[in-house]
Parts: sequence; C-alpha cells; structure tokens
Amino acid sequence: MNDMECLSLMEMLDLRAGAEDTETRQHLDDCPRCRAVLEGLPAEFSLPSLPETTAALALRPALPLPARVGTGQLWRTSAAGERDWSWVVAVIGLSAESKDRILVVPVVAEPELATERDLLIDSQALGYRAFIDLQNLGALLRTQLVECLGTLSRPQAEGLVALYRWTLAGDSEPKGLPTGAAVLGEEDPRLLAAEERAEELRTLWRDTDAQVTDLEEVGSEQETGLAEVLQLRLEGPNAEWDRAALLERTGIDGGRFGQFARDRLDLTDKTDVQDLAKILHVLNVPWEEAERAVAISLSGSPGGRREATGPAMPMAARSRPGASEEDIAHDLYADQSEVDRSAKARSAEVAGYLAELRQALDELE
Repeated sequence: MNDMECLSLMEMLDLRAGAEDTETRQHLDDCPRCRAVLEGLPAEFSLPSLPETTAALALRPALPLPARVGTGQLWRTSAAGERDWSWVVAVIGLSAESKDRILVVPVVAEPELATERDLLIDSQALGYRAFIDLQNLGALLRTQLVECLGTLSRPQAEGLVALYRWTLAGDSEPKGLPTGAAVLGEEDPRLLAAEERAEELRTLWRDTDAQVTDLEEVGSEQETGLAEVLQLRLEGPNAEWDRAALLERTGIDGGRFGQFARDRLDLTDKTDVQDLAKILHVLNVPWEEAERAVAISLSGSPGGRREATGPAMPMAARSRPGASEEDIAHDLYADQSEVDRSAKARSAEVAGYLAELRQALDELE
C-alpha cells in the first residue's frame, strides 16, 4: 500500500467518531499502517494555549486631509458608482484645463512589472513595495480623491516629475533613478500587462471623460475615429503591419501610440502631431479618411485654446531643483496660462491641429 493512498488524520478521526464510509472503512481494515496510526492517536486532542502576549498589528494612523493637493502625494481614489473599486495614485500636479482636475499616475503593487519609464518606490511610503505606472497616467476629478495615504520623499517626487517630463514632454532621459529594467521589445510581457491595466483604469478616468466638452457635432456615433482606423489596419483581415513593426519603423514610443489607440490626442499643445503623421504615412491612410477620423477623435479629447495669463515660462522651470513641493504641485502642469475650452475655441484648435497634421504629412511625401 502506497503512503499517498493512506487515510488522512481527519478521515481516521471521523471513523473513530462513528462516521459511516464503506470505502474508507475497507481501507482501514486492509491497511496495517493506518490501523497502527489510528491506535496510536490520543483519546482527546487539546489545542496548545496561546501565549499571554501576542504580536499586535498597529492600525495605520489616519493622515489629516492636506490643505492642498501637492506633487508626490499618494491618494486612494474612487470612481462614481463603484463602491468596492479604488486605486492608489501619485499626484503630479493640477491640470491646466480645469482647477478641479488633477494629473495623477497609478501606483501598482507589482514592482517586477516596472519598465525604465516607471518609478520604483520602497515600502516606506505605503508599507509595501510598488511602482508608479507612467505609461497609464491620466486626469481625475478632485472629488475622486478619497484618502491621503502619504507623500513621496522629495527625491522620489522629483524623480516622478523628471520621468513625466521625459515621457510626455520629450525631455532627456533622467539618470540614476530607481526604475524597472528596459523594455526588451514590443512583445515584452510588461507592456502587455500595462495595456491590461489601461483597460481597468478606464473606470478611474471615466468621471473626467464625462466632463469633456464636445465640439459641435462632427458626425454620428457610427463614424470612424482614429482608434478604429488604426485597429483596422493593424488587426484587420488585410493588415500589412502589426503594432511592433509599426513602432519599430516609425520610432514612436509605445505610450504615445497607446494614446492614439484610445482616441486621445493633444488638442491644446499638439505635441503629438509629428508622431501621428508618421503613423498615418506608413499605414498609407488617405487624407480624406484620416482627416475625418482625427476630427472625431479630437472632439472627444480634452483641451482647447491656451491663453497666457502671465510671463511666458517653460514648464520645466516649475520643477527646478530647490522648488518647494507646494509650488510644484500648483504650477508644474498648469504653467502661467489658461485653456479656453469653449466650443468656439475648441473648434478653432481642431482646425489648427488638422492643418498642422496635413503639413506634417506633406513633408513626409
């Protein structure tokens, strides 16, 4: 008889207590090992007494609500209509488009999934190791901030700002920061995991997206936006390119392409026009189709016409070494300007975006 086929302790105790199980009883009758074990069991079992002093878990003290939202703060957030859903985020700063909107980056408790564009944080801040997922940053409403969990150290907050500016503003790559390993290729499982998180994080951005002011009607809901145009050419039955090959050919960052694939365009500052032109050129999208699709995607993207309200100042200066965290929090992303999000202003910016895009495409011919 194999030991793996013998009765468990609980099965033996059940038999001794009078349980009727023909198969188990038959095994006991035929197995001298199990009979010997059963006969050696004490008549009664008693649990050992607990020591008088045991380790106690201290509750994390509730932090007072900050007087203002600041760069590097860590918040637990919620989404409307989702009572059991929350996500921890790190704050980058206030959005230029609305004082009620906060630019944040999700925190992920799986540091092994971080890439070279993600900031690793130790357990000091939250009690567990994690990373700040800059590939999936976004904006949420101030009312979605539920509880302040802590604040990054100054070096960590400055590292967050540096990575943000590298990722979106085109600054040089910051050195010496605790980040993940470099991405190996477009099939790197960490990129696939980031895309899966992007889908889940739609819940977090939903409240902000619902407040975006639409343009005067550009077309019906059945019309095709940029995301669908890209999907058709990369995944359709006649697709000649896949995502990895396209990014390699154009040299475009995967994070930027992810914004295109979600119909998110930079209506205000138009920093993505050149990259979009490269993609449309390589995919050989006719201008009439591209113009219509981009216009539809722009109608659902936040932004408007930027208007200066003070002396011009580069955004990078807002996070210079030595600046206070309060100053960074208030000014980093807002700059000394405001954004006119009226239908008239947005319509003019859409026309400007399309004009720049057409010019960029002509230069690639």
